[in-house]
Amino acid sequence: MKYIVKVILFIALGFSVENTYAQLTVASYFNDHMILQRKKENKIWGHAKAKDWITVSIDGHTSKTRADKEGAWSTKLPSFPAGGHYSILIADKKDTLKIDDVLFGDVWLCSGQSNMEHAVISFPWGKEEMKKASNPNIRFIDIPNRIDEVPRNDLPKTIEWKTATGQNIRNLSAVSYWFAKNLQPKVGVPIGLITSAWSGTAIEPWMDIESLKPFPEYKEVLDYLQDDPKPHAQIEKEFQKYLKTEWGPRYYYKGIGMKEKWYEPSTDYSSWTPIKLPNWWQNAGVGLEHHDGVVWFRTTFDLPKNFNDSTYFIDLNLIKDYDIVWVNGVKLGETFGDQNWRHYWAPRSILKPKGNSLVVRVYNIGGYGGMNFSPLWATPILKGKWVCKKGLTIDPDTVPKPRIVNKSPYGYPTAIYNAMIHPLLNVSFTGAIWYQGESNAGRAQEYKAIFPAMIKCWRRVFNEGDFPFYFVQLANFTKEASKPVNDEWAELRESQEAALKLPNTGMAVAIDIGEADNIHPANKMEVGRRLALQALKKTYHQNVVAQSPSFKSMEIKGDSIIINIETYDDSLICTNKYGYVNGFAVAAKGQKFHWAKARLRGDQIIVHSDKVKKPVDVRYAWSENPGKLNIYNTNHLPLRPFRTDKRSGVTDGRTFGLDKVYF
Repeated sequence: MKYIVKVILFIALGFSVENTYAQLTVASYFNDHMILQRKKENKIWGHAKAKDWITVSIDGHTSKTRADKEGAWSTKLPSFPAGGHYSILIADKKDTLKIDDVLFGDVWLCSGQSNMEHAVISFPWGKEEMKKASNPNIRFIDIPNRIDEVPRNDLPKTIEWKTATGQNIRNLSAVSYWFAKNLQPKVGVPIGLITSAWSGTAIEPWMDIESLKPFPEYKEVLDYLQDDPKPHAQIEKEFQKYLKTEWGPRYYYKGIGMKEKWYEPSTDYSSWTPIKLPNWWQNAGVGLEHHDGVVWFRTTFDLPKNFNDSTYFIDLNLIKDYDIVWVNGVKLGETFGDQNWRHYWAPRSILKPKGNSLVVRVYNIGGYGGMNFSPLWATPILKGKWVCKKGLTIDPDTVPKPRIVNKSPYGYPTAIYNAMIHPLLNVSFTGAIWYQGESNAGRAQEYKAIFPAMIKCWRRVFNEGDFPFYFVQLANFTKEASKPVNDEWAELRESQEAALKLPNTGMAVAIDIGEADNIHPANKMEVGRRLALQALKKTYHQNVVAQSPSFKSMEIKGDSIIINIETYDDSLICTNKYGYVNGFAVAAKGQKFHWAKARLRGDQIIVHSDKVKKPVDVRYAWSENPGKLNIYNTNHLPLRPFRTDKRSGVTDGRTFGLDKVYF
């Protein structure tokens, strides 16, 4: 994108138009090499001088619009068939902007958590693929991670469209890339990818307030969000003023520890009390059962061998409620709020190879306080030897709690939707692909209702009707189960499949392509292929086998169960040469499950166990990792996991809560 009338140096440096002092701007989504949705009108918008007339032209089509009193303008580009390469001219009475190399094709929104976010370079095949990538008809734009308390309309000014060629794909979502690589040559139109994903996130942050209102477990959070809605920038500005002028000097930066500088390395820590983390100090058995106020924590750490970076990252996870951190007497920073993650960087200049002193002052107003976290998130420092000492004592009824930005992006409802989905609502697209669920596995039964609500939410807010929504069922992960058990991930997969009751949805089954020791399995090529098959069949109406075989019905014959499989007009193949099928378990009425022997016969599977004489229930691949599976259709799509029973599960009754973590 560049000026025609004015020559501006920032273009050569790659800055966006909105980074300048020019009055005429276009939203940062619109820049060179972009793909717009074919066969639909595409809204385009920006800012100009208030009340100025704006002319937008493309391929002989011109529209005029007028900026409102605040300078906002918008108009629509006419519908175009697939193709390009077009230029868009945007002009007011003084300046003209130009967007070059614009294609029309099909745009897909790609979202979810880490298995959608992880980039091409993250995987062993990444470097080689970057050498091969050469399809300029695949283009993409990444939405940076950010959250907010209220819906935002703007996107970051630094985003840009890129072609999926060479080094450009380095940071492109691997699943998105392989989805497009399998799709584009077969549909013959340009494919645009909007990647808006965030590692580790549950589903609730991706939803708006209205979609969560039917669920009572979110009422407290939603009431807070609607009581006095303010954007994060405003909340932070008001808090910093309050911290500096009143709350800090009057309440927060007080106490003997601050006065005596307990953060200094010269402090005598020999009398401090050992404490094992993670723990609330009230539950740690260190004499702080009824303490409100400040507790000081201290540990030491060594640098890794051959450490040569300019900074050393210290991840302290979640702390309740507020903290200040020092290393070797130097203040690294402070964080406010029990939902905000503690990420600190110590400059190399203050570090030594061994025995670095880390001091954390924790200030709590009422309730539990301290450094408590899931062992899953533990770091070597957090697992180290800590000592503590009581500091300032307060009355929680008299110390005010200031309003702060206090939201974890990983679970706080609406937080990501507001900043990473809502700004895209004016964008036209074909459909969405979604890979998420790991972070909701602890509440799998709840997900059965929340996931469809999320899909309906997006369809409502984008106003695109029941657009295609294709998702990935969780892959196998962790150590193979030694015996049949109830399992959170199996229940989550079942809840994911339940979303197929919604129209225009599809599921890519990944139960066979995970890795026991890697929650981010490398075979994103097959994930992308299976998602692309869903789109080819259901969106582009091509004659391909896209559906994984699924359970249809069962009948009991003596001591065996005969499973009828829905093959979707395809054939079943067992890769075992004797036709023995892995992954089955059976149970008698009210009894525990036992591994079973199974064999394929046409589109039926006969299941039997010597330990179960009167089987009534059967399960297949019902485990976080069911081991090596060996039944597919001819397009190498695996049989979906299933169960025939309705027994209580591990996650029954578990619901959302800001303080609830299920591991």
